[in-house]
Amino acid sequence: MDLACCAAICVLLIASAAAAARTPDAERAVRAADDAFWTAYNACDMAAISALLTEDVEFYHDRTGRTTSRADVVDSLREGPCATPDMRLRREVIDHTTAFHPLADGYAILSARHRFHVRIGDAPEQLDGQAEFTTLWQLHEGRWRMHRILSYAHGPVPYTPPQPIRLSAAALAACAGRYHAARIGRIVVAVDGDHLRLTAGEFVVMLYPESTHRFFAKERDLRFEFETGGGTAPNALVVYENGVVTERAVRD
Repeated sequence: MDLACCAAICVLLIASAAAAARTPDAERAVRAADDAFWTAYNACDMAAISALLTEDVEFYHDRTGRTTSRADVVDSLREGPCATPDMRLRREVIDHTTAFHPLADGYAILSARHRFHVRIGDAPEQLDGQAEFTTLWQLHEGRWRMHRILSYAHGPVPYTPPQPIRLSAAALAACAGRYHAARIGRIVVAVDGDHLRLTAGEFVVMLYPESTHRFFAKERDLRFEFETGGGTAPNALVVYENGVVTERAVRD
């Protein structure tokens, strides 16, 4: 094959790769590859994770720094989130944040915000935090693989309180009363307009209804559940912070 023919073939291959990243099929393929990667991540499937990384992948993390090569990235996952047998870290993407950007020469960018959930043993799964990610995908030998990975802005999930509902005066009054908790002592719940006011020592918080027996605070992720114990009026109050029970008080 002469040099002119080789040059022409190279130009065609480069043009084909550049065009491939700009087609609707490319976006579908990259998103599918991304879904496959995170499915493998949630399952700690190292073989599947490895197959979706380029050999010279680079991973940049705002807390752990830079990791280079496919083998080192896989090892960091094996020895990190997948190292504890009774712990599982599950990742979920926040769908409306995902953005795809095609690039020339067989590359594409996918970015989004995602959240992580932790389950330890048989305990309920807990929301652990969220972060931003940007990945540079490379089309090589007909397959899209992660080539550069940036993971940053790790932190707690911002609290967004639900929309309160309206309860009748009688429903609010049914929850009002004095409760006693082993740790913090007396808790007083009183009706305050269309919601409740909880007082425990110097701590005062307004409780807004999301159901007849579940209330929430607007300032931070505090939930309050009034238990009836099978009766008509509540006989106990359970306090949750970030989904974890922090207090249980019995009605006087």
